[in-house]
Amino acid sequence: MSEDITKRYLRSKSIENNAIQGFYHIILVEGPLLDEGVNEQRDGFDKIPRENGNADLFDGSPISFEDIYAKLDDKVQELLTPPDWSRDKIVSEVGHDFGVSEEMLSHSNTRVSFGDTPSSVAKRALKNLQEKVVDETASLLSMKEAIARLEPDSDDFRRKVDDLSWQFTASLKTVDMANLSQLVVRRSNMIEVLAMAVKELLRVQTDVQPGERKKNEALIHNIFFPMRKDSTEVSDHDVWLLSEEYHYYDYIASDKRLSQIKLGDELLFEEEIDERVDELLDRMSEENKAVRPDIALFHEEGAVVIVEFKAPGVSLDNHFGDLVEYATLLAAKSKGKLRKFYGYLIGDKINTARLGSFKPLPGAKGWFDTIDIREPETQVGIGQLYSELLYYDDVVERSRKRIGVYRERLKLPN
Repeated sequence: MSEDITKRYLRSKSIENNAIQGFYHIILVEGPLLDEGVNEQRDGFDKIPRENGNADLFDGSPISFEDIYAKLDDKVQELLTPPDWSRDKIVSEVGHDFGVSEEMLSHSNTRVSFGDTPSSVAKRALKNLQEKVVDETASLLSMKEAIARLEPDSDDFRRKVDDLSWQFTASLKTVDMANLSQLVVRRSNMIEVLAMAVKELLRVQTDVQPGERKKNEALIHNIFFPMRKDSTEVSDHDVWLLSEEYHYYDYIASDKRLSQIKLGDELLFEEEIDERVDELLDRMSEENKAVRPDIALFHEEGAVVIVEFKAPGVSLDNHFGDLVEYATLLAAKSKGKLRKFYGYLIGDKINTARLGSFKPLPGAKGWFDTIDIREPETQVGIGQLYSELLYYDDVVERSRKRIGVYRERLKLPN
């Protein structure tokens, strides 16, 4: 086999053509082992493997190119690296752009050397991690077999359990590290998409032709949860942007008819619920007339979260009454199952002179209020509605703070 040592160390033409102290040939490796291993054409080393693999030390080459490189790498990199090169800068960019922390680089035995780019380092690290995940997943499977072979009445039973537990913990580290990193990067990207959509900076927003209707509200809605879908159809959504706990509610509906919703084995609402919702929508302003309230999240304990998105420029104070009426309808038609309501109106404009009993949210720019929900005819109390009027910018900022905790845990730059 032949080895192109130049490409290993001089990873670009600019580095290859850059003399070091006036020299272009910077290192010579020679020795009896190479002389004995070279082929007749003297253009390769047939007797020296790239890796040792499982070869017997006494049956084949006792050394491989992998062993040679292990001795050469540090010295060659020392010769190549200019004084102004910064490893920390590459590591920081790898963490920021790809979610691969320095701890992950260390755990995956990924070196960062002069000539590396953030992309090449990330690819190498993720490949190494993937191999470790595969190896350690196989190890986890073998542990299950080992557990099945345990004998509780043996003298070393508990020692074996302890050993297996440590082995299991060590194996989980790689899997968890890779999964958490991917989750954090994905969520960070989703936050940036929301931030751009709110400011109308997405290409689909900036490329709107004259006379073409904008769809800002629909775009923002779809970032949180796909429109006209529910959680039986979609498991990949981002309602965590509003609150982490909402991600795990029992049922989420987005612009869906409500009469077929079940919690457990029973239908949640009376059959006429959709007709009443349609009547409610007919009474709403022209802007909302054809739109079912955006997202509703249901919990078996009788809690409902109602989320309403408003397009940039639409004042939220004009729509609080819609939220109250919708919560009242859900409570009245739920056969007494729903009593706790959490409502969110989200937009970028609020006329504070019209907020009445709303109070400022501590540490944020939004407003909140709590009111009793009453049956329209009898005025009997049937529930309670806690409401927040939120600015999109606040939702983005709160999401960034939450994801920042994970980025800090992974030691990723913000």
